Amino acid sequence: MSISFIITTYNVAAYIGECLDSLASCVRPGDQVILVDDGSTDDIADRIEDFFAAGGFGPDVLWTPIWLGTNTFGGVGIAANIGLDHALRDTIFFVDGDDYLIPEAFKRARRDYEAAPSDICIANYEEFDQRERKIKKPADWKKWSRLEASNLGEARRIAALDMIAVPWRKFYNHAFLKRNDIRYPEGDFFFEDNPFHWRVCLAARTIECSNHIVCHHRVNRPGQTMASTGRELAAFFTHFETIRANIPAGMPDYERQALRWLIGNISWHIARLQPGAFNGYVTAAAKTLQNLDSRIWTDAGLQDLHGTNAWRYAEQIRRGNGWDVIEALRGERTNQNLDEINRRLNVLERRLNDLDRQSKAIRETVQAKKAIDEFQSIKRILYNK
Repeated sequence: MSISFIITTYNVAAYIGECLDSLASCVRPGDQVILVDDGSTDDIADRIEDFFAAGGFGPDVLWTPIWLGTNTFGGVGIAANIGLDHALRDTIFFVDGDDYLIPEAFKRARRDYEAAPSDICIANYEEFDQRERKIKKPADWKKWSRLEASNLGEARRIAALDMIAVPWRKFYNHAFLKRNDIRYPEGDFFFEDNPFHWRVCLAARTIECSNHIVCHHRVNRPGQTMASTGRELAAFFTHFETIRANIPAGMPDYERQALRWLIGNISWHIARLQPGAFNGYVTAAAKTLQNLDSRIWTDAGLQDLHGTNAWRYAEQIRRGNGWDVIEALRGERTNQNLDEINRRLNVLERRLNDLDRQSKAIRETVQAKKAIDEFQSIKRILYNK
């Protein structure tokens, strides 16, 4: 089994060296590494030259660099599809240019995939918080027990759909992708990996998993899509429509799972949306939610979501009360801002108290030193006398 690794990059010069170094410890002779740069304006080309000057991947790995020259619209979709067009090996593995692989764990996952070939094999990952310099578990880490316990077939498919959609922890059978014409959607939007994940899972006849942490995904870095707090989050409603269009008729379990996916993402969105994006987001939500079949909305299998803020907001938008939702979001954001101000004031107060204690200790030390000096002076006077 050989792999076409598809690396997508855009202005990640600061991280590409670590990415390539980690990948160099994962590739085998006969593999292919495709790098699609989406019009970077930093010095990433120089960093890549440095990597190859130090040895690169070696002569037995096919290197396929593609420089687009200008940044394409939307997110990673166009660049990823170009990578697929140039892939020559039997397995596809995507890599984010600012992430880095964990070689030994990746090799174990690769062996698992080779031992049980499948249309897709989902591996595990962790997050590397760039701001805090910490390793963190991803949001779906508790779902692994369900994925591993699920039987092959529809239970495994539902469990796979419930995992985070990210492509850079999965082994894809290349022939399967081509046979089903599975590609990323292209448009003026981000987060294209979500409908891609659904297309893959719905079409796959075999889904395997390998609970090895194959990479560290970098989060909280400047310019990152996952740091989005604006209008680009409205793309999830477009993606929901795309996902629903690919669900075969008469498959209520998947319609229910798709709506569960949307509500889960709305919950993530409302915690991060900035006020300037409220109107556009609610407008996009209304277009989707108000056209949703009531049969799906009232499905008994979704009752566990009814007590969540995301469901309540979605219900109000569906009823045409979008303005009330906007006002509620503004109120929440005001309260969050006040909480943040209070938090910072508390931090400042603690620092001032610390400074006051330090100042007091310094004064006491100075006074003690002064008293000692005076005592020594008196001793010298008395002794000399």
